[in-house]
Amino acid sequence: MAEDTSLQELILGYCRQVGGLVEPPAYGIHEVLLPDEVATLWGVDAHQRFVFDSESGAAEGYATLLHYGHPLVETIVDELRQQSANGLFLINNVHLEKPGLYAAIEKSLLVTNSRLFPVPGAMERRRLYHYVRFNFKASLVADEKRELILPVWMHLQGGYVVKADEIERLAILDNENQFRHLVPAAPSWVEGGPLTQEVLRLLLERASQAALEQLAPILEGLRHRLQRYLELDQARLKQYYDDLTKDVERRLKKAVDDDRRPALETKFAAIASERQAKLVDIEQKYSLRVDLELVNMAVIAQPKLDLTIEIKKRTASVQRQVVWDPLLHRVEPLTCDVCGQPSYNLSLCEDGHLAHTGCLAPQCVECKRTYCQKCAGQVETCVVCDRPVCGHSLVRCPTCKRVSCHDHVGLCHVENGEPRRLTAEGKPAATQPSLAPAASPAEAKSSSNQKPIAKADPSKGRASSTRPVSVKEKTHIPVTGDYLEVYSDPAQGIVTAYVMVRRREIAARTWEMTEEGIAVYCHCEKGLECQQNHLVYLPAPDSQLETQLLRFINTLRDEYGVPEKKIRFYHVRQGQAYEERKLKLPGSWRDPEALARAREGFDRLAAKRSRR
Repeated sequence: MAEDTSLQELILGYCRQVGGLVEPPAYGIHEVLLPDEVATLWGVDAHQRFVFDSESGAAEGYATLLHYGHPLVETIVDELRQQSANGLFLINNVHLEKPGLYAAIEKSLLVTNSRLFPVPGAMERRRLYHYVRFNFKASLVADEKRELILPVWMHLQGGYVVKADEIERLAILDNENQFRHLVPAAPSWVEGGPLTQEVLRLLLERASQAALEQLAPILEGLRHRLQRYLELDQARLKQYYDDLTKDVERRLKKAVDDDRRPALETKFAAIASERQAKLVDIEQKYSLRVDLELVNMAVIAQPKLDLTIEIKKRTASVQRQVVWDPLLHRVEPLTCDVCGQPSYNLSLCEDGHLAHTGCLAPQCVECKRTYCQKCAGQVETCVVCDRPVCGHSLVRCPTCKRVSCHDHVGLCHVENGEPRRLTAEGKPAATQPSLAPAASPAEAKSSSNQKPIAKADPSKGRASSTRPVSVKEKTHIPVTGDYLEVYSDPAQGIVTAYVMVRRREIAARTWEMTEEGIAVYCHCEKGLECQQNHLVYLPAPDSQLETQLLRFINTLRDEYGVPEKKIRFYHVRQGQAYEERKLKLPGSWRDPEALARAREGFDRLAAKRSRR
C-alpha cells in the first residue's frame, strides 16, 4: 500500500508557512529551524528533528516522532482551524501594453447590425480586474452517498463563468500586489464595488447555478441508474407480495367456515399494508438529493487594459468598455444584456441593449428594427398575418383598435367585425405579392442547392414561400463595394461576409447552419427589398458544402460589383481573426448528424409549404 504522507506534508508545509526552514530529510529525519516567536508560542525548542515513520530506526530521544494525537500536531491543527480558508492572490506576470488596441477590438468583436467607433477623447485605462474561484462540495445522496469538489471560476466584473484551464497554466499567483496604484474596476452587471458583500453574494448565486450545470451530466447518469434499481426492486417486491397474497387467498377459499378465517383476513390486510410501506421505502431509498455547500473561495486580482468604444447604427447607439487581457493576449467578450452570457457576436437592439441571436425578440417585418427580449413589449403581431410589427410601423385601426401591418390595413374587421385570416386557400389578393409555389422535398433535393424554397419567419419558426430574385432582376445596385471581408467563426458556427467601401461597412450577410438548413440573415441598405434576408437553403453534400458557400459569397460580390480578386478570408480563433488564403468552414458544418438534421428539417419545411 502507498505510504500516507498527508501528516508529513501538513506539518512541514505549515512550518514553512510560519517562516521556518526545513532541510531535506536524511535517513527519514527532517530538521526544522523555527522562528523564535513561533517556538515560544508552541512551547518547543527552535531547532527540531521530526520523524513521521515509527519504523525509520531513529534513535529515541534524538528525533520527535509525530503522529495523529501528538500534542504538537494538535497545536498546529488548532491554529489552522482558527485561520480563514479563503484567500486573496494577485497575478503580476503581465505586460500592460497593447499597441493598436482599438484595431484588435474591431477584429475580435462582431455586432451584426451595427458598427464600432472610437469614442473621442477615450483613453486606455489600466485597472484591476478580479476572478473569484468558488470551491463547492456537492453531496449526492441516494442509496449511497457520493461527494465531489466542484471548482467554479467567475469573472467578477463581467458576472459570468470563465474557463480557467489557460489561466491556471499561465498565471503565477503572488501574495504581494505590485500594482497598488491601480484602481479596481466596477462590475458591469450590478451596482456596487467589486468586493462588496452584496456583489459577492450575487456572484455566489450565479456560481451555484453553474456548479449545478456542471453536475447535470453526472446527475443524469445517476438518475438513470437509480431508476433502473428502483424498477428492479419494485418488480422483486411485487413478485414477493403477489405470492403471499395468492397463498392467503387460496387458504381463505378453503377456510369457509373455519375459525382461522379472521386471522387470515387480518394477515391479508397486513400484507397489503406492508406492501405499500415497502414500496414507499424503496422510492425514498432511490430518490436523489443534491446538497451544494460552499467550502471556500479565492479572489484573484489581475491588472488589465480597458477602452471605451461606441457601438452605433442608424437608430441607436451605446457605449461599452472593452477589456484586453494581457495574460491571455486577447480581447474579452462583451456580455449579453438579456442573459448575461459572454459573446463575441451580438446584435444591438433599438433601446441600446446588446443581445445574442437567441435573446432577440421577433424582428419587425416592416422596418426591420431589432429588439431584444427585454424590449419585446414594443413588438406586436398583425391580427391578419400574425407577423411581428413594431410600434414605429404598426397601424392601429380607429374602428376596432386592432393592430395590423401596412399590407393588411383595413382587413382587421372585414368579416363580421373579425379580422380576415390568411389561409393557404384564400389570401387577400389585393395585399399579397405574387408567390411562387414551394418545391416538394423530392423536388428540392433534385434541384440546385442554390435555390431556396422558403423564406423563414424568425418570430414564429414558420416559412412563407418566395421567388428567388437574381442579380439581373434587381432594379439597381445602390453602392459599389471595394472589397469583401469573409469571417468564419467556429465558436458561433457562422460565416459572415462584409461589403466594404474605403474601410467602411455597407452590408453584412451571415450564413448559419440551423435545424432547417442554411439560414441567411442580411443587413444592407435595401431593407425590405432585400431578397436574401431570412432565406433557407438545402445544404449540399458534404464534399460540396464549401463550393456552395463560395457561390453564396460570389452572389453577394456580384450584387455590389466587387472585383473577383478583392475577397479576403479570415478565421476566428479564441476571439482573434487570422487571415487565411481560402474559406474555412466552421467545424460544426462538417458534423454528419447536424447536416442530416438540417436536411431533414429542410424537407419538412418544403413539405409544409407544399401543403399550403
